[in-house]
Amino acid sequence: MRSRNLLPAFLLGLAAFVAYAFTAAPDILFGDAGEFQFTLPLAGVGHPTGYPLFHILGWSWERLFGSHPAWGANLFSALWGGVAVGVFFLFSAEALARLLARLKWASGTRWLAGLTTVVFAMNPTLWAQATQAEVYTLHAAFVAAILGAALAVGRSRDAWPLWPLALLLGLGLTHHLTTLFLFPGVILFLLLTRPDLFRFKPIFKALPWFLAPLLLYLYIPLRAPVSPWLYPQLTPERTIPLFENTLAGNLRFILGMGFSSEIGSAPLMQQLATAGQLYLTHFTWAGLALIALGLLALIFEGDWALLLLTGVSFLLLQLFNLFYGIGDIYTYYLPLYLIATVWLGMGLAYGVEWLTRVTSPGLRRWWLILPALILILPAFLFRAYHPQFDRSEDRTARAQWERILAQPLPDDALLVSNDRDEMTPLIYIQQVEGRAPGMLGLFPLLAPTPDWADLNMTLKSALTAGRPVYLIKPMPGVEALYEIEPAGGDVFSVLGPQPAPPDSFEAPYTSDLRWLGVAWSGEPKAGGALDITVYWRTVQQPRAVWRSFLHVVNASGEKVAQAEDHQPGGVYLPSTLWRPGDVIADRFQLTLPADLPPGDYTLLAGFYDPATGGRIAEPLQVAFIHLR
Repeated sequence: MRSRNLLPAFLLGLAAFVAYAFTAAPDILFGDAGEFQFTLPLAGVGHPTGYPLFHILGWSWERLFGSHPAWGANLFSALWGGVAVGVFFLFSAEALARLLARLKWASGTRWLAGLTTVVFAMNPTLWAQATQAEVYTLHAAFVAAILGAALAVGRSRDAWPLWPLALLLGLGLTHHLTTLFLFPGVILFLLLTRPDLFRFKPIFKALPWFLAPLLLYLYIPLRAPVSPWLYPQLTPERTIPLFENTLAGNLRFILGMGFSSEIGSAPLMQQLATAGQLYLTHFTWAGLALIALGLLALIFEGDWALLLLTGVSFLLLQLFNLFYGIGDIYTYYLPLYLIATVWLGMGLAYGVEWLTRVTSPGLRRWWLILPALILILPAFLFRAYHPQFDRSEDRTARAQWERILAQPLPDDALLVSNDRDEMTPLIYIQQVEGRAPGMLGLFPLLAPTPDWADLNMTLKSALTAGRPVYLIKPMPGVEALYEIEPAGGDVFSVLGPQPAPPDSFEAPYTSDLRWLGVAWSGEPKAGGALDITVYWRTVQQPRAVWRSFLHVVNASGEKVAQAEDHQPGGVYLPSTLWRPGDVIADRFQLTLPADLPPGDYTLLAGFYDPATGGRIAEPLQVAFIHLR
């Protein structure tokens, strides 16, 4: 680290923090951000991998925000966003200094590093994460610090700079496990630049600096018992354990083994397309060209050590992202953007060098003005993504939950959503604000057991508790399997499973379904409207999403009318979520043609696979109507 770079690093970081803070969300949020808004001030444990360093530092920061912990947690991310920007300047200046030393001009180092840092500070993902309580800005700060510290060790002739690098690697692992992907690049870099460090004595002295921070993981078994959201109480006799405080349970939690099923869960070509689109969105074609030029600069100037440090880290992180199928994978690209932005800065430097070579060395200082054109990129990104940057008026989660809790709900209500992210504000309201303490939020995958595998199983589990059950939002299609009624606002009471119709019977349809009967209302006449419900019972869980149909045919078997095809259960309870014993009330609105002649007509019902258009089985005759 060069001391003359500290002041510009501080000023750039401070400016970024102020910008992030002014655009940070002021209140509770959905999802992981909403979770960290109560785990930080309460020094609790959130989802795997636990993020102990983040929580310890966050709890200390939250002492400044006694009455506004949600806002304080959002500002905590803004703080580390500013730190990440400042540290990035130090890293990029160190990297550019190596390249410019090879080009035999160093006067433009801080100028180019400053321009590159502005580009990084305006990165849409960085800014978005800096406005909400999230772990990624602190992770970005660690990535920049680790890579910068490696460069500093490579430049030094002493052994002691290895100790801060070891400390940063250890601390980084206590925050985000993808720090592991930086290790190979760091080791290869040091093998090329400081092979003398790979002896017993330097490694022995550095090892405690690396291992000591890992003790911070003791935070998890110590604080989990006082994190009540990890042990939701469904009934006085039944607790849903979300955390197993044993050695094996802690290891599974810390290593994030619950997410292992996401490895390879998304098609590779889809992930590649996503990656390409993300890079293009964040850098545009001009930025990508400069990144490629920066890589060529490292190759042409022979800085293989720096190429290995950044390139191997980039490659491993990218490979992980291609095979990790979680929904918010875009956040995992932030370290990749960080490395790519440094390459972009090198591309700027090499562009100046190329212009100098084809003109005159005396013009270099004038050509140095041209890299300022790169500021068009952050200006473009700011204009395009400003609505996503600025969350200073984002009170959506607060408004939604105030509407829910304003309804006359029982104190022991079970509140159900299909989305875990929608439930985190409730825990904040309960644990931090002390409101609605007896209610419990439930959602699919609450626990890794079949009881919570999907929305259908979640509703079944909730109804077995004997407590009043409510949906916190409209979920069209749920009424196909459950009796529901409005409870005020957008809240709906779940009365129980859909019952079989009176005088029901069971007629075979397929190996998956039985037909139970039909009910209708309305007068069967030309131009008349009928409300028809066809009842089915599931025998075994279907393996495809089905759509249903209802046709009217005449005595010759010709179709003369039909209801609108639809997907029973909607998007919330499609056929793939039906379980044996479920009754499905498939409702149709049928309008008969005004010119339909008198006679006898048959109603045919059944299902088909929309992917192929093929019927699941031959349609059943479910009713007959006679028009006079």
